[in-house]
Amino acid sequence: MKKIAKTLGRVHKAVWVILILLIVVRVFMPAGIKYGINWYMDNKMDSYKGKIEDFDLALYRGAYQIEGLKIWEKVKSEKMPLIAVKQMDISLAWRGIFKGKLLGDLKVDGMKLDLVDSKDSKQKQMGAGQDWKTVIGKLIPIELESFRMANSEIHWLNNDFKVPVDVVVDRIMVSATNIKNTNNSKELLPSKVEITARVQKDANLTAGAKMNILAKNPTFESKITMNRLNVTKLNDFFLAYVPISFSSGHVSLLAEISAKDDKIAGYVKPFIENLDVMSSEEKFDSPKRFFNEMSLATVNLILRNPNNKTMAAKLEFEGAMKGPDFDTWGAVWSSLRNGFVEAMKKKLDNDVSIKDVPKKN
Repeated sequence: MKKIAKTLGRVHKAVWVILILLIVVRVFMPAGIKYGINWYMDNKMDSYKGKIEDFDLALYRGAYQIEGLKIWEKVKSEKMPLIAVKQMDISLAWRGIFKGKLLGDLKVDGMKLDLVDSKDSKQKQMGAGQDWKTVIGKLIPIELESFRMANSEIHWLNNDFKVPVDVVVDRIMVSATNIKNTNNSKELLPSKVEITARVQKDANLTAGAKMNILAKNPTFESKITMNRLNVTKLNDFFLAYVPISFSSGHVSLLAEISAKDDKIAGYVKPFIENLDVMSSEEKFDSPKRFFNEMSLATVNLILRNPNNKTMAAKLEFEGAMKGPDFDTWGAVWSSLRNGFVEAMKKKLDNDVSIKDVPKKN
């Protein structure tokens, strides 16, 4: 009995020691990991610096959270980050573990990416000069089985002009599942990606794709639609980069793109409805702008369909991923047909799949 009592006493002490160690780890490890991440981003990144505000562990579900991530160019202020993220949650994908694979599920909430264009290299911030794969590996040291993003936005900024340029895609929602094919699907494209967003706080953008992320080269089938973006909301952008401006009109885009074996095939169909380029009260600040707007107004007058007041075309392409061949004459003919023969239907053709991609030479 005494031996049993001694053994139970040792077990009891061992349990208490383990509990105390777990408590110590739980209390002090987050602070240590936070320090390590911040030290790395402050000292080891190439052209950028970064920091996180908080790091927390959720041991009961095998997860950790990163809050207040910011990354900015070293020559710039922390107040102008290239990327800022409110929260990242990385947890173990138990469905992967049950199949012998150590994988993770990543959720990102409140990501903001600011791409700054400028003629002044000191003002420009496009993410160049940094090994982002290594940075991501430090923050997420595990391969992913799923990825979800919510409440996020991307900005294209240029402050070189009197009226600053800010093209924004916000309300970004992304869902990518079965990235490592833990379902053991025999399909060529086992992973599924869905994206929704809003362009210039006006038009809805949706994209869906089936992918094989495990393939050596990009392998996917995708469909993309953007419906009725008010073109006047892009006037600041076009005045800065063309120059040209619009009085009214809406643009929609439809596209199907597939790729495999470093080859690509697909099409893009733009629709421009009720376009009005020149107004009676417009003042031209340069001959170039006058010429651009006069030319576009003339093209619109000739090519728009008389019934629905819409210009449309279908630009098809296929070939090498880095430099596909574009069917320019086919696009011209489709535009003429829309204007003079039959209005192009504003819908996906559903005629591009992985089977339509040119075979590898």
